Amino acid sequence: MAYTLAQLAKIETEPLKKGVIMNLLRDAKLMEWLPFENVSSLRSVAVRWTNLPDVAFRGINQGYTASEGDYEQVWESVYGFGGDIEFDRVFSKIKNTIIDPKTDQVNQKMKAMALTFNDYLINGDHGTDPDGFEGLKKRIDSYPSRQLVGFAGAAAAALDPTSSVASAKTFLNTWEKAHYRCNSGSVNGILMNEGMYWGFGQVMRYLGIGGGNIMDVTKDSFDREILTYKGAPFIDVGLKKDQATNIITQTEVAGDAGADATSIYFVSFGIDEAITGIQLSDMEVYDPLNGGERESKPTKLERIDWWVGLAGFGSYGITRAWNVEGPDNWT
Repeated sequence: MAYTLAQLAKIETEPLKKGVIMNLLRDAKLMEWLPFENVSSLRSVAVRWTNLPDVAFRGINQGYTASEGDYEQVWESVYGFGGDIEFDRVFSKIKNTIIDPKTDQVNQKMKAMALTFNDYLINGDHGTDPDGFEGLKKRIDSYPSRQLVGFAGAAAAALDPTSSVASAKTFLNTWEKAHYRCNSGSVNGILMNEGMYWGFGQVMRYLGIGGGNIMDVTKDSFDREILTYKGAPFIDVGLKKDQATNIITQTEVAGDAGADATSIYFVSFGIDEAITGIQLSDMEVYDPLNGGERESKPTKLERIDWWVGLAGFGSYGITRAWNVEGPDNWT
């Protein structure tokens, strides 16, 4: 049975593990909605339909010609993800600190994990790191060409949505096209950077239109308001671990080769024409020294180890809408 980390956090009883999961959710907002399936090996196979079988009409006393559909197997893997936290045994003796040093180090480690997971979700590429999973930007290359939707022509400059009423309408029309091409509008998350998160509303205000029955607000596990479009949450994937660089940049290569574009990803979550998380088992948070300390120095250890990856089923669970200027450059 697939479940999200948000669901797991509600039933987890071990305090340290529950705290680790909650801190991961705090900065990896996608995990509020991304389900995880347990797998039994380091490599698993996902199946995509390639060619559907033939069908036909027949006349009286005539037969059908048998045919079968074709499949494509896509191998997906899980990868070791986590880290060690080493702290001096003296930390357990300190009582007058505002924040417990050990807890603070765990919180920092979880923030780094959350930001790194977000980054790999979009930018993971075996060409640069074979030890991590491949992200949506790389995966879209193997999808049908219709899953890549341009706000402007393939050789055109990136669209500036607020340069004219016509451009604003093109932006919204393309957004709707990209949304629908993701599993005929069965979208569970719309991934973007922070500029596009508020930029969508800027286009709506420019045209002087309201959200009507397509825009709404929901809340996450931390009671934070999340904007939704036709029920799908807007998810700002945030910053890289340097806490300064957008994961989805505003400097992507545009159709005219300029470095002033950005993208939005429309994603379905699950195992039916969709994207899901896979894991060998639940995240493990443990003390490999069993309460002791290192022989070489008076330090203790906490280890976080999670064998995790992404799996893509079908060919229509992701749409990437590209070649639009980042909102910082809009007129």
